[in-house]
Amino acid sequence: MLCIVFGLSLLDRTNISAAYIAGLGADLRLTIENRYNIALLVFFIGYGLFELPSNYVIRRVGARLWLPFLIIAWGACVLGMGFVHSWKTLTVLRALLGVFEAGLFPGAVYIIGSWYRQFETAKRVSVFYMAALLASGFGPIFAYALSLIRVGDGMFRRGWRWIFIIEGIATIVVGFIAPFFLVEFPEKVKFLTERQKHIAVSRVTMEKKGAHVEHATVKEMLKMLADWKLGVYCLQYFIAASSVYSLAFFQPIILRQGMGFSYAKAQLLSSPPYIFTVFASLAGAWVSDKIRMRWPILVGQSVVAIVGLIIVLYGGPPGVRYFGLFLATWGTQANVPASLAYGQNQTARVQKRAVVAAAMISIGAAGGVTGSSIFQAKDAPQYLPGMWATISMQILYSVATFCMSMHLKRMNKLADQGSRPALEGVEGFRYAP
Repeated sequence: MLCIVFGLSLLDRTNISAAYIAGLGADLRLTIENRYNIALLVFFIGYGLFELPSNYVIRRVGARLWLPFLIIAWGACVLGMGFVHSWKTLTVLRALLGVFEAGLFPGAVYIIGSWYRQFETAKRVSVFYMAALLASGFGPIFAYALSLIRVGDGMFRRGWRWIFIIEGIATIVVGFIAPFFLVEFPEKVKFLTERQKHIAVSRVTMEKKGAHVEHATVKEMLKMLADWKLGVYCLQYFIAASSVYSLAFFQPIILRQGMGFSYAKAQLLSSPPYIFTVFASLAGAWVSDKIRMRWPILVGQSVVAIVGLIIVLYGGPPGVRYFGLFLATWGTQANVPASLAYGQNQTARVQKRAVVAAAMISIGAAGGVTGSSIFQAKDAPQYLPGMWATISMQILYSVATFCMSMHLKRMNKLADQGSRPALEGVEGFRYAP
């Protein structure tokens, strides 16, 4: 159910790019004064601000109540976009969409981190993210089909409206169904006995007996945020998110304007790179858990992204550049769940995992602002500044990840030798570099 809901979430936040080339851009005059960029980036204001408060609420209210409320609310926003006549109204709805979508991703990662142990998480987070990505990978094809709908002689003859209307209704329906299928946190579920609940909670906490606290206070959360390592995890996720959003928002436009494909081909060719990415990323996550190391996979995927982006820029024939898009999509998308798993694996306490997930994804919202603004209409068709900004950030990602992992490896060695106190304040805990 988390996969289905997150798939709709990705679909609903990125379908604006499909609507744009289906007539939204012309009808609302989004090419004037960077209106399209503004409509994209306002999403991330609320998205960034409400991540941490949402993870504070979800453990107290419960996932089966909180998440369906958010799903129905953002579905209503998407539905409303099908009826807009002004770019300002579209922008307001995009801002509200960010507020309501904010709680899903960190909440889902928090739930997964509450059920699975250190070297069990990469596969699970990747399956969650990639299954959703597979659904959204078919988004451009689905959007193309919806854009062909024509009803009456008025505004409903515009196909882009039906992209928002149908997808908004689908999200609302799923929101009403979700409470029957979503799984709660281990201590809240009804299908386990009290003993089983104790085992489920104990197996993921590396803490001493009696040290487990169900809810962190605001003061404790602020103390957790002061950990300098969290800054590195946030940098990783900022880069991963900005790269993903820049490609998601502008890939159909690059295919249409940059590579010269027709409208129909640009929509249809947007999906195969995502489908390839799903299988390649799951393979990387499996290898990472198998070898019990994170950094070789993270850095390797970042290098693949760099190579792919350079091919997209300088590959020459459209076919070669399109191959580069496969590599770029894989390298950038795969490091989103991998970076989240990396942050969760370096965190011993379950309460702190909620803060780490929310903080990382909040900073990812700033990455979304970057990703939605570095590709400017004036730079078409190659979008040279945006492409090189993305390449530069991926280089920084590789360097930062390698250096951080070597530091964590050294801390593990010192702890093994007994020359350091308990890592993360928990006896027996070791980082997963």
